[in-house]
Amino acid sequence: MASAPLPLLDGGTPLIGHLAQFFRDPVAVLKRGYRSKGRLFALNLMGRTMNVMLGPEHNRFFFEETDKLLSIRESMPFFLKMFSPDFYSFAEMDEYLRQRAIIMPRFKAASMKQYVPVMTEETMALVGRLGDEGEFDLIPTLGPVVMDIAAHSFMGREFHEKLGHRFFDLFRDFSAGMEFVLPLWLPTPKMIRSQRAKKKLHAILQDWIDKRRAAPLDPPDFFQTMIETKYPDGRPVADETIRHLILLLVWAGHETTAGQVSWALADLLQNPDYLATIRTELAAVLGGSDGSDLSWEQAIAMEKMDLSLRETERLHPVAFILSRKATQDIERDGYRIRKGDFVLLAPSVTHRMEETFRDPDRFDPERFNPANPDAQIESNSLIGFGGGVHRCAGVNFARMEMKVVLAILLQHYEMELIDEVRPISGAGTYWPAQPCRVRYRKRARNGAPATDVAALARAAGCPAHI
Repeated sequence: MASAPLPLLDGGTPLIGHLAQFFRDPVAVLKRGYRSKGRLFALNLMGRTMNVMLGPEHNRFFFEETDKLLSIRESMPFFLKMFSPDFYSFAEMDEYLRQRAIIMPRFKAASMKQYVPVMTEETMALVGRLGDEGEFDLIPTLGPVVMDIAAHSFMGREFHEKLGHRFFDLFRDFSAGMEFVLPLWLPTPKMIRSQRAKKKLHAILQDWIDKRRAAPLDPPDFFQTMIETKYPDGRPVADETIRHLILLLVWAGHETTAGQVSWALADLLQNPDYLATIRTELAAVLGGSDGSDLSWEQAIAMEKMDLSLRETERLHPVAFILSRKATQDIERDGYRIRKGDFVLLAPSVTHRMEETFRDPDRFDPERFNPANPDAQIESNSLIGFGGGVHRCAGVNFARMEMKVVLAILLQHYEMELIDEVRPISGAGTYWPAQPCRVRYRKRARNGAPATDVAALARAAGCPAHI
């Protein structure tokens, strides 16, 4: 007897199926599917079957079978317009691994140290702009800081100072080309702007590559190292690949980190007990410092901050779905997924399943504390940054960046939320909806010295000499 397809979610309409509902509120549709059909179900998006898998065991299958039974390349056609068919995740596996090897060393501990002063400098510049008191909206305020950190870290100080704002105005148009739901690339105004911006961005980056080759920076920064990197066989990395890698890093960093750091601050402001825990930790790590000299070791020592960021990732994964395409027929738990169908994970639902996380709607960072006998750290249960070989390369950079931004803001200000915090509507990036304003005022810091930060960093599992 042939296996049946995954049970189809009720409530679709002729021709477009669940498309209109998904456009309005994709997470609500996914949650409804889980409640009515369980961990495996299907959606119909204008004739395309989307097979949804929920839970750690399906997450594991999804990541292990990527580039085997499941294709990442065929699942994201919009990326081919934004980048190219032989770039990164869309390239053949050998080429993908070669390109990934270019950037992975830049995100190891030894390299991460050089980014913390940049993150600190750009966050202190934000503090200077904010002044002693006032109001700010989360995404419009923190998003540009994330952009500034990316420009400064990945392209260098001079690029950031001379071209940063022009670059990121174009970048916003470029990133609007990400469209998962529509079945084809269509010549809509935003898509046309995206392609025009892509050409201009590539021209800007190529000009910067040429300038750096003519006058190399010594000591080299991230951008200089990228330009000079060669593949293991000695071949130079093509300029087009370098340009694409920079755009990918900035795109992924901004889309994810801007939303995640905004959710993180909102979560802490809505949970004063844990905010007090974070402040106690900051007092121990930073003492009475304003954070302008915050070090890598101090950021590593912020264990409670790290736990709160993981809990925010669980509650508010900015990448609310992950997509692959079946390369052949797949049998899964008695059901059949046909070759050519899409397969989706939904962190937005999986992260709030009672079978995986107790009291799943409650903000409880200590659930991830390995010192807690009831810690919930099952493999593949937290997937806000993906998993497997295609897990976000910059996840450690992003977490460090969020630690620095939050630590400095909390050192400087008492803050409170003005607006209700809710996710943005529609099938775009899952950010807090605007306005989501924070009222702030300068806070008094005690003059106590910091404790032995090196010891704290070692206790956190990261020796300070790395």
